[in-house]
Amino acid sequence: MLTIMGVGLVLALVAWLATRGPSEGEIFRRFDALDGFTITERHAHDGTGIAADEARGLVAVVGKGLGGRPPVLLAAKDLTAWRYQAKDQHFEMTLRARRLSQPLVVSFRKRATADEWLKIFRNIVEGR
Repeated sequence: MLTIMGVGLVLALVAWLATRGPSEGEIFRRFDALDGFTITERHAHDGTGIAADEARGLVAVVGKGLGGRPPVLLAAKDLTAWRYQAKDQHFEMTLRARRLSQPLVVSFRKRATADEWLKIFRNIVEGR
């Protein structure tokens, strides 16, 4: 009986870890591995992340559901919309891009951090 319970707990732990997404460190390593991308700002939370290269007008995104894939790299001309909303004690930002059929979703712990990223997007799109 204890063996069955132990196996069940191990399986539950494996399933839980599989749904969490990449860690903050893994997300930051993915951003660091991008060639020619100089990170000026970066953020990771709840298996999602975002980094900006403000000088070149680029954003790299690890959105929900992307799993082990490399970050999606978006130029200012690709971004069509971005907004966030409160959801379950944190904030989720939805990014829409011309070349993506589905939006990318990035999670934030605090409203102030999401607000900061709204300003970063505005600066990138306006070419500042």
